[in-house]
Amino acid sequence: MKRVRSLLTNLIRRGRAERDLDAEIRAHLDLLTEEKLRQGLSPADAQREARIELGGIEQVKEEVRTARAGAWLDSCWRDLRYAIRGLGRDPGFAVVAVLTLALGIGANTAIFSILESQL
Repeated sequence: MKRVRSLLTNLIRRGRAERDLDAEIRAHLDLLTEEKLRQGLSPADAQREARIELGGIEQVKEEVRTARAGAWLDSCWRDLRYAIRGLGRDPGFAVVAVLTLALGIGANTAIFSILESQL
């Protein structure tokens, strides 16, 4: 049940999930910085060391996004939108692609229908 709720949150409330992720990573970075300050580093060095240890904020965010529930669905949705935009940029190619698919699917269906009726 917890996984389903997480999936719905990631898909429906994407902005909130991103804000939560950003806040969590920033808090983790602050904790690492405080730890480095307690070890005796200067504030600038402590922040630098914490960023190095964390491995980059955007990289960590991307790792979390790929591990989230529903990441594959989000990826498919982005790919579909990209494909539609690409087909919209070149309408001639889009027409040829759709006609080729229609012809291939129609021919495949006709052949299998003929074979099925003879068995």
